Amino acid sequence: MPLNSTIAYLRDVTDEIRFIFGLFNLVVGLISNLSLIIILTNLKIFRKTPSSFYLVAESYSNIGLLIFVCSSYISANIFRVDPTIVSLQWCKFRYGFNQVFGLCSLFIICFTTIDQYFSTNHRYAIRQLSTMKCAYLFLIIALLLSSSHGILFYIYALIDQSSFGCSIYDAMMKKYLSYFYFPVLSNALPILITMTFSLLSYRNVRRIVRRQIPIRRRRLDQQLTSMILIRVVSMIFFGLPYIITSLYRLNIPVGDNTLTTAVAALLTALGYSLLYANFSINFYLFLIVSVRFRCQVKHFIRKVSHDFYHVLRAPSHIEFRNNQVVPHAL
Repeated sequence: MPLNSTIAYLRDVTDEIRFIFGLFNLVVGLISNLSLIIILTNLKIFRKTPSSFYLVAESYSNIGLLIFVCSSYISANIFRVDPTIVSLQWCKFRYGFNQVFGLCSLFIICFTTIDQYFSTNHRYAIRQLSTMKCAYLFLIIALLLSSSHGILFYIYALIDQSSFGCSIYDAMMKKYLSYFYFPVLSNALPILITMTFSLLSYRNVRRIVRRQIPIRRRRLDQQLTSMILIRVVSMIFFGLPYIITSLYRLNIPVGDNTLTTAVAALLTALGYSLLYANFSINFYLFLIVSVRFRCQVKHFIRKVSHDFYHVLRAPSHIEFRNNQVVPHAL
């Protein structure tokens, strides 16, 4: 196969991967995150629980990320024009907000594991740190950190159609990304924080039986710990390919062999697709690992269906006579 044909084929495959996985992640992710928001905000047991608050905040951030990223991939495939390589402002805008939402979700997961450790600790003084006031403070910190990086990406994002299109090409910024952002801020540090506090929370939960606390609270702590632990495992499993492919692409010299660029773009598309799947499947993971959460979801669906059924049936039990509402005799 001639070199140009190979490059064209790889680019077509890359576009198809972006479109298919973009559409999949957008649809599945919106259903997943909206469902989780509805469940956690409507079930009384989860209300005013810091860990639940973090999960709801993460879901909102996930929705923002998926809409910005996946809608761009879908429109590029449908209209055959990628707005990120046509408009510099849209390139900067999208690149910046991707970092805001992506990093915000990542930081929220870190703070969720820390809060769960506080919540399950046997020491009263440490348990007192698990409050909604601290949750609001940590959320503000996550927003500030992610926004500062979003501004940084907005400033340095440029378009180079001979290379990777909308990306970072500044030499100093690429060094920052290669030596700190990807290996430390987006990889080693979150993994260290989440794994450490998740395992400590798991240890606390195993000891929780010895503590004199209500059984309902004990079961909730066990449930949230298992849900948060699987969220951490998902983040690591789906996030590592993205880190590896991003570092590989970042260190390819500008103007290098176009075949190398095409291969790197394909690998990056796969890495990004897996990363965005991480922000799309949280609700389904919780259903799989937590029997109690499945029962809570079933109970909520039955309750909503029952209430909706009675709302639909209500008009059949009344009659209108002379502009008055008269109930049927029972």
